Amino acid sequence: MDGNNNQFNQQPQNQPQNEYTQYGYRQQSYQQPNYQQPGYGQQGYQQNGYAQNGYPQPGFPQNGYVQPVYPQYGYGMPQAPYFDQKSAKRAFSNIGLSYFLFWVCALVATIAVAFFMQLFCPDATDIYLVRILSSILPMYLIGAPLCWILMKRVPAEAPARNKWTAGQIIGGYIVGYSLMYVGSIAGSYIGAIIESYFPDAQASTNSVQELVLTGEMWVNIIVMVMVGPVVEELLFRKLLCDRLKPYGDWVTILVTGMMFGVFHGNLTQGIYAFMFGAFLAYVYLRTGNIFITIGYHITANFMGSVLPLLVLNSADVDGFEEMLETGDVNVLGEFISENAEAFLLYGGYIFLVLGLMITGIIILIVTLARGHAKFEPGRIQIPSGKKFSTVIVNVGMILFLLSGLFEILMSTFG
Repeated sequence: MDGNNNQFNQQPQNQPQNEYTQYGYRQQSYQQPNYQQPGYGQQGYQQNGYAQNGYPQPGFPQNGYVQPVYPQYGYGMPQAPYFDQKSAKRAFSNIGLSYFLFWVCALVATIAVAFFMQLFCPDATDIYLVRILSSILPMYLIGAPLCWILMKRVPAEAPARNKWTAGQIIGGYIVGYSLMYVGSIAGSYIGAIIESYFPDAQASTNSVQELVLTGEMWVNIIVMVMVGPVVEELLFRKLLCDRLKPYGDWVTILVTGMMFGVFHGNLTQGIYAFMFGAFLAYVYLRTGNIFITIGYHITANFMGSVLPLLVLNSADVDGFEEMLETGDVNVLGEFISENAEAFLLYGGYIFLVLGLMITGIIILIVTLARGHAKFEPGRIQIPSGKKFSTVIVNVGMILFLLSGLFEILMSTFG
């Protein structure tokens, strides 16, 4: 039996071994199959170019996969950029202070000019041109250059230049004119309510409009149509919007409209100036073209100061009102027949104004409903809970708003 056991235990030297290993270890002098552990490269064998958990294995070629890169702020997670409220309030304060000093210098210069004119040539104050120049030239020649110099302290960011088609430009003006006209109606209505409680107030009176309608046409063309719109667009669109643009479109539009309305110093005029100024700010942000807003402003002032004067001079509106008060239909009909061409022109002007207002409102509603109006966020985003305290609650803006409120109250109750 021992012999038989030895016979079974002994294996021939030249007998081939099966290609298996015991317990995963390679047997000495036996051939090992080229098997590879999953995910781990055996020494001496080629490793597939895959990485475990996104990290490359040392010493082996990797496929060209790139991990996404996220902005890190110290904790490995994306975070909102830091808002420096102190710097933002300083910028808005500088803006408000610049326009406050602009108002103060213009007011002081206007009072000084009126004083010397009353002292040396009192009869000149009855001349329309002299009255206009004495109130506007100090503001444009002294206040505006000072404001421009002071505003240079605030960093500027001009909007990108985008070309509008002729249809967009015309449609934009119609919308802007309709907003201005709606604002004028709203201002007159609010003023009438104030006057019902305070009979001595002049809240619904537009002093500029009354001055224009009783003035000389060529003076209106030079001052109201040519000089005024250019200076105001440079001050309130180019100079102001470029400083507000880093804070987003909404901040730029609302602040520009507010400051433009307060600047006019009249309740009725201030309301429609707010709406028209806000729209001009939007147009400037979308086009980056100051010449478009200047063209809008010139056209609006022409239709508000020169065209009404032409119509009223041709039609005897005062005589028509007197005929209405008589209540005599025959006399009224005879008066209209004698002035048929003039009243036809007057009716055409009224039809033009109402048509532009209705068309502009329709265009605005359709544009907003289709989502064609764009409002872009700014490079510096003010948190929602800090907008008012950042934009308004600062020394410069408070001084500017108080000065404007003082002028509005003086023009209303003074």
